[in-house]
Amino acid sequence: MTVFHRPLLAAAILLAVTGAQAQTTLALVDAARARPVPIDLYLPAKADSCTPERPCPVALLSHGYGMGSREYGFLAEALSARGYLVASIGHEAPGDAKMDPNGDLPRQRAEMAARGAANIRFAHTVLARRYPGYDWGRTVLVGHSLGGDSSAWLARTDPAGIAALITLDNRRAALPRSEHIRVLSLRAADTGADPGVLPTLEEQRRFKACILPLPDSRHNDMADGGPPELRQRIVDAVLAFLTPGPNACPATSDGVQ
Repeated sequence: MTVFHRPLLAAAILLAVTGAQAQTTLALVDAARARPVPIDLYLPAKADSCTPERPCPVALLSHGYGMGSREYGFLAEALSARGYLVASIGHEAPGDAKMDPNGDLPRQRAEMAARGAANIRFAHTVLARRYPGYDWGRTVLVGHSLGGDSSAWLARTDPAGIAALITLDNRRAALPRSEHIRVLSLRAADTGADPGVLPTLEEQRRFKACILPLPDSRHNDMADGGPPELRQRIVDAVLAFLTPGPNACPATSDGVQ
């Protein structure tokens, strides 16, 4: 698992967004685990038109290890502009143990991914009650690195209400092989995934999973502090994947879709 050096937040939003983008911070606490789970909400510009009868889409966004919930504004704003309610979940709490490079790394990573998955499920449950005008039965999970592992963990072990999974270079937790959950995984050029994380070519065809290499990209750059060109490529791929139609899966370098 890559350890991040926290980048400075980008001063400007990548895309020009029309309409005010309301942002609300919720200081939630999971009482069952005595754990704070703060959430930054990005409401769609026309949130008033989102009703239980005509629900708007939802995306739950999870950050990478050593990053923060507000370091993916470029992607949250793009999804919000497309009409999504975006909930960016804070996964690190005071007192959490840091990664020990001399310890049992697979065990540590698994524990962190499982904890993140529990955070996502908690956020999904609470927000579904508070915001009934959104399509919680077809939630999109989005996560970078460890956040992608946590999202993949939940999608494999507790898929209720999850319709799609988008990961930005998750490397440790296996992506779901499912006919019910669409998958897009954007892959950095400077890292590799553990065996079994990515579906084989046959599995990609069978389950219509999109595995998209991003040439000349770096794992640590897939956030607000990364190059504008890379952020634009990420936004373009994510929005294309979420747009209904026969070409919703971006083509990979070997032509697999």
